[in-house]
Amino acid sequence: MNKHIVSLATFAFAFFILANVSYAEQKGTSLDAHVHGLSQLTIAVEGEKVELEFSSPAMNLVGFEHKATSKKDIAAVKQAESILRQPEMLFALSEAKCKPIHTHVDISGLIEQHEDHHGHKGHDEHKDHDDHKGHDDHDDHDDHKEHKDHHDHKAHDEHETHSEIVANYSFACKGISAISAVRVSLFESFIGIYKIQAMWVTPGKQGSAKLTAENSVVLLR
Repeated sequence: MNKHIVSLATFAFAFFILANVSYAEQKGTSLDAHVHGLSQLTIAVEGEKVELEFSSPAMNLVGFEHKATSKKDIAAVKQAESILRQPEMLFALSEAKCKPIHTHVDISGLIEQHEDHHGHKGHDEHKDHDDHKGHDDHDDHDDHKEHKDHHDHKAHDEHETHSEIVANYSFACKGISAISAVRVSLFESFIGIYKIQAMWVTPGKQGSAKLTAENSVVLLR
C-alpha cells in the first residue's frame, strides 16, 4: 500500500471512529463491545488502485473464537481462509475493469502454535529413582498442579478470547474514475455475518454505510 492509500485509509478509519463515538454516546453503548454478527470494511480509492480491508470477529466466520486445535476447528478456519482468498468472488467494483493484485488473510489468532516440551526428556530419564523417590513424588504433585492450573488458565483464556480475522485486498483498475459502487458478497459466503459497517474514501469524497444481506452495495458517489 503506498503512502497516499495509507493516509486515505487512516482518514477513513478516523472518520469511522468519530462517527461511531457519537453514535455510542447517544445510545449509551461502548466501542469496546465485541459484537457478534457485526463486521467492518474499509475501502480506499486512489490513483489506479482500490484497497480494501475486511475485519470480523472469528465467530462470524468460523463459529468460534478459541484457538483451533481439533481437526474440525482447523478445517473450519482453513475453509474461511480459502473463501477470503477469492476477492473476485467477494467484491464487484462497478463500471471499471479491476483485477486483484494482492491478497493477505490473517488467521494467526486462531491457529494453535505448538511448542516442543521434550528438550530435557533424556536427562530426566537418568535420575536415580531410589535416591529421589520422595522428590519425584513431590514433582508429580507439582506437575499435576501445574497441569491443572494450565488447563484452568486455558479454559479461562478461551472464554475471554475475542479473536478476529483480517483480510486485505489490492485491486488494480482501468477507468477507476468511473467506479460508482462496490458490491459485497460476504453475506452469501458467511451466514454468521448480519451487518457490515463500511467506510470509504475517494480523492474527492468519503462516507460510511451499514450493509446487510438485503442491501450489500456501497455507493461511492
